[in-house]
Amino acid sequence: MKISAVIVSRNDNYGGNLIERASYCFNSMIDTFDEVFYIDWNSPTQSLLEEVKSNVKFKGNFKHIVIDPEHASLLTNHDPHAQKCCEVLGRNIGIRRSTGDWIVSTNIDIIAPKRSELENTFNTIEHDAFYTISRRGIDLEKIQEYNKSANLTEYVDWEKTREHLIATSEERHYEEKTVQGDDYSLVNCCGDFQAAPFKVWNDIRGMEEELIYPLYADTNVQKKAVMHGFKLKALYTPALFHINHGKGGGGFLTGVNRRANDIQRAIVYQEK
Repeated sequence: MKISAVIVSRNDNYGGNLIERASYCFNSMIDTFDEVFYIDWNSPTQSLLEEVKSNVKFKGNFKHIVIDPEHASLLTNHDPHAQKCCEVLGRNIGIRRSTGDWIVSTNIDIIAPKRSELENTFNTIEHDAFYTISRRGIDLEKIQEYNKSANLTEYVDWEKTREHLIATSEERHYEEKTVQGDDYSLVNCCGDFQAAPFKVWNDIRGMEEELIYPLYADTNVQKKAVMHGFKLKALYTPALFHINHGKGGGGFLTGVNRRANDIQRAIVYQEK
């Protein structure tokens, strides 16, 4: 089984602790997946990868694509309100290049699950469905405290840190509806780890590229799957972890982005 992952981010320290979060993310993704696409979108200076590469152990499965500010503006029709890190376009760039039997769309804040556990999950679930796997939260300070107490070297011993997190965490059952008529989000922050077989992603044509502003694109793609006749399910294992940061919302809640996608258009009336 070949499994691909797609991550989109920007070198702007979004949420704080971005260097640390990205270092754990990249190490775990490289370890878990056969193919990792990192799309660096609209970084004002150099790619985020340049900031973290000394913390990461590469092994030939990491693919780095840079969309510089000039081309980011071009691809969003020079819309001044487009999301600074345009997730739908960035994710589609990775999804369309992925060659895995399964493709996972995930985020820079995530510590990936163990390969054996993820592969076992994909071998035992239905292949005519779209899945979101609920994350488990952890503070960076807690990770650092554990590393110090266990005499671990940060980033080098990240696998031992993940084993500790798995052993001490619980499933996160946090259901969510974003608006009346939303039966598709299933869990809070459903876009942190969305997985489906290659055929499903191909049939739904990836993310909806009209949604170039923050919010609701992750729920939109889950509804798209249902509209194309696929099942939609939430999973609570295997364990994967979100390194907590400030306000989310793709930059909208912090004021980085001033315009959000229309929730009614993106979800309730999507088929129209």
